[in-house]
Amino acid sequence: MFLKKDQCDFWEIVQLATQGKRPSMEDSGVYLTPFTSETSLFLSVYDGHAGHRCSNFLANTLPNELRRETQSNGATIPTEDIFCRVFSDTDQLWLESAKDARIEDGSTALCLALDGNDLTVANCGDCRAIFCQNGLTQQLTRDHRPTDEAEGERIVLSGATVIGGRLLGQLGVSRAFGNLDFKDSNLLSSDPEIHHLTLTSEVEILVVGSDGLYDHFSNEEIISFIKAGLITSSLENVVKALVDEAIDRGSEDNITIIVVKFEKAYKKLLKKRAKKQAGKSPTLLSGKSSPLRTSSKNLKHSPDTPQAETSKSSGLFKEVKKGLTLKATVKTSASPVHHSLIETVPHKKKPDPKKTKTIYEEEKWTIFSKPFKHDFFGRTAVTISG
Repeated sequence: MFLKKDQCDFWEIVQLATQGKRPSMEDSGVYLTPFTSETSLFLSVYDGHAGHRCSNFLANTLPNELRRETQSNGATIPTEDIFCRVFSDTDQLWLESAKDARIEDGSTALCLALDGNDLTVANCGDCRAIFCQNGLTQQLTRDHRPTDEAEGERIVLSGATVIGGRLLGQLGVSRAFGNLDFKDSNLLSSDPEIHHLTLTSEVEILVVGSDGLYDHFSNEEIISFIKAGLITSSLENVVKALVDEAIDRGSEDNITIIVVKFEKAYKKLLKKRAKKQAGKSPTLLSGKSSPLRTSSKNLKHSPDTPQAETSKSSGLFKEVKKGLTLKATVKTSASPVHHSLIETVPHKKKPDPKKTKTIYEEEKWTIFSKPFKHDFFGRTAVTISG
């Protein structure tokens, strides 16, 4: 079992990963705090299949490359374009390296970047992120599985079929990195599904995890379990108990989970930011989400689909009519709020890079630099001379 934790004035974080009943560990998870500024945070989970190498590669590559691209663009969290470009480039880099050795490993990837009250989520696969705000549990991602109606339609349009709930009867996810044979035939997408959320000072808990956890809990059960446990115990012990309960309920998969508990100082910060943003136009209503496009220029599917049957939460994704107009529904204590959005959401003006303080020195190695190369088929970074 792997356990990591951090605590500061803004949040407490616990990451736990366990092999469970599987013969090997194929999950990976990474969080960076701070990410690019004192109020920024990065969370990510990678669920590997057919081996650990692809998920290991992503954990060593995506976070640092996303941070480098973000800082070079004078931003504090990755924009939609950065997420799409880095996801695509990273997948191609892995495939090129795995091709000669015919390595078939694949992996999902779920990344969340937070700065102040701005949260951006990029998902490729069936890991899931949920959070509790205003006392309500909401799902931030859609499970990318062949059984999902929109994903099934996209698979058929690509010329493939869904057999027994799996892509060509073999793969249980409809989006992933790697999986060389599926990429050679252009049947599997690594495009992330991205959306933006504005947090409020009522935010309490954020959970990011692999499907080994969510297959045995509803979203509400997870949040309720954590909140009830925190009354008498530490976050670390509550997360351990949650994973143990998933195994007791029959989980035979690897489980990786990252839980963030927001502290009073962070909630005060969000209140101040909300006051500064008050009166500015256009802005989103408090707690409202902004679905963004995937890396494809033309949407062949809508991200707003019903949640998986295992979840009963009032998630951000709802069934909508096909077209360029998307609708996001978020329940509040008063009544449902509806907001219509066009296909893409304009980005905020990028700050002057000269005024943005870079708080991190260059990484000791980076997968995209010439002097260094990652040992894709091992677990460590190695230096290549010459």
